[in-house]
Amino acid sequence: MAVTASGIMAWINLAIDNFEKYTITVAFGVATLMLFVNVVLRYIFDTGFFWVLELVQYLFAWVVLIGAAHGVKAGIHLGINIVLERLPPRAHFATLMFAVVCCLVFVAIVDYQSVLYTAKIYHWGDLTQDLRIPQWLPYVAIPVGLSLMLYHFLVLAVEVLRGRRTTIHNNEVPQIIGEQAP
Repeated sequence: MAVTASGIMAWINLAIDNFEKYTITVAFGVATLMLFVNVVLRYIFDTGFFWVLELVQYLFAWVVLIGAAHGVKAGIHLGINIVLERLPPRAHFATLMFAVVCCLVFVAIVDYQSVLYTAKIYHWGDLTQDLRIPQWLPYVAIPVGLSLMLYHFLVLAVEVLRGRRTTIHNNEVPQIIGEQAP
């Protein structure tokens, strides 16, 4: 069986998609469960785990950052297409590519800075206040989430260049209007 570039990319996309979905699901589930258990312990038994709120904050940071990256892939971020849809095809393409390049540049800069910042925290050697784990571990969610977002914007740029996508986000309005038409 020959290994092709498209087969490798399909495997990478599947691996990233699974990582994002499972990380979001598990982190959200653990955070919800821990909050519930802590509320029950606090209000029924007048006790609780002092570290739960810190854990939940870090888990939600992972959920938000990886969720934002997955949102780029799914095309669910807010977008306004009213001007873009009225442009002639060449201007539409140029405007869309400009927007994608702006997103790529912005995310790349912030991602790079987050890597530098996380490295500083790693070298400081601090521990978190309640969990007593290395401080850089929760902060690594930032470069991971931004790197995933950067990857998804690169894939989006390739899809736009190949003519497979005509917007950055999915436009559900025509689908909704179409479903309501008699």
